[in-house]
Amino acid sequence: MTSRLETIIDSLSKEEVRFFKLFLNRTVSASRKDVNLFDFLRKRKGDYKTKDLLKKLNTSAGNFYTLKNRLYHELNNSMVWQHIWKDQQSKSFSFVLLSRVYKNKGELELSFNYLKKAEKEALDSDLYEILSIIYSEVLQLSHELISIDVDYYIEQKRKNIKTLSEIDEIDLLLTKIMYDVKTKQNFSNSNISIVKLLKSKYNKISRDNNLLKSSRFRIKLFNMYSRLLLQKRDYKSLEIFVIKSYDEFEIDKLFDKYNHNDKLTMLTYIANCLFKTYKYNQSLRYAEILLKNMCEYDSFLYDKYLFFYYNILVQNYSITDKDKALDYLDKASKNEVIKKIPAYNSFIYLNRSLIYYDQDDFIRSKQNISRLIMQEDFLLLDKSFQLKILITSAIIIYNISKKHTKEKINEIKNNYNTLLKTENHYRDTMFLELISKKLNSGDFEKDKDVFLSNITDEESKELDIIGYNSWVKERI
Repeated sequence: MTSRLETIIDSLSKEEVRFFKLFLNRTVSASRKDVNLFDFLRKRKGDYKTKDLLKKLNTSAGNFYTLKNRLYHELNNSMVWQHIWKDQQSKSFSFVLLSRVYKNKGELELSFNYLKKAEKEALDSDLYEILSIIYSEVLQLSHELISIDVDYYIEQKRKNIKTLSEIDEIDLLLTKIMYDVKTKQNFSNSNISIVKLLKSKYNKISRDNNLLKSSRFRIKLFNMYSRLLLQKRDYKSLEIFVIKSYDEFEIDKLFDKYNHNDKLTMLTYIANCLFKTYKYNQSLRYAEILLKNMCEYDSFLYDKYLFFYYNILVQNYSITDKDKALDYLDKASKNEVIKKIPAYNSFIYLNRSLIYYDQDDFIRSKQNISRLIMQEDFLLLDKSFQLKILITSAIIIYNISKKHTKEKINEIKNNYNTLLKTENHYRDTMFLELISKKLNSGDFEKDKDVFLSNITDEESKELDIIGYNSWVKERI
């Protein structure tokens, strides 16, 4: 099993490795064994025996564990020093830490000076959580430094508590919505009460002019409304809204290094919306804009958005150029960043399966969806999404073996019996029954007509991984 130290070392970029070695050699007392151990753990292939490493390092077991512990702490210190100035929140908090150092040394004016620096950084970037800590530190310092205007900072603290309360409430709602989007892949909506609360909160904030002066709240407002439209699957309105918002943010110069993540999120939304509204060339154009912006600020968010970039390419090319889509899936599957996250592998297997299915290569289609289902990460997906994937596997198997299709349907019914009885999955139940009747040479024509009249083909395409309506018309 990989230790925490080895996990950290495996995650380091080339730049971080270079910085760490400089950091490790910052004093003449730095142990050469630290560097040797670090290099060994970086280059190791598979498991290694501790006794062999002890011999290589010429050290005892007791010293070895001390060495590993020291290396672990030095790595963490190096990462903090290298990245603290890249993050506005960390930069502000670093001034708070300096203030505490000087307070403990009895340098109260200097301590207060660093708190004011921290406050300025936090106010400039709407860092209300950090402001809460800063104001608490100032009020504590006022017990010893009587020159502090206590009434002013009490009032600032109260204002910040109110703002922070609004942020926390929004974040809780958005977290739930985003979790549903990620795990359910939009095949099952969020709890209706959550969506209503989000809409109510959106309406309230959009009338509060004071909050709207904050770039952070404007971004949060964007996040709220875009999630609401996404839950409604209103992609035309969402497309208009996200493009308009992005253009306004650019004009108002709201984007900077510290909210760069929000900018990349918006570009991802725009590209995905354009795909949903069948504007494939425009979607691909925004994908390239996304890639260009991923390279900004020393590419510090490049790895985070690489999968989303590939996702946009695969979605569009799966419609316009399937061979190119498969090529990008192969590139994604070989990328070390993407390979580390099992959920991304699920995406690769599912999309490969669907492309092969569209090409009537049912054997390779079945192989890929079977690999997806066998992954441990499959069980972490939302139950509704699991069910949709399993029904998709039955659709694929139908083209290979009717006998195995029966077995797959029985397996689905047994394992997802409770879910299939719910109102949200009434169509899935009807669909499985329809296939069963067809396979058993039963009378299915009446059921077929009822099923097809339930929703439109377009809605079916949106709700199902492989549209049930189209499949029923073609195969049954």
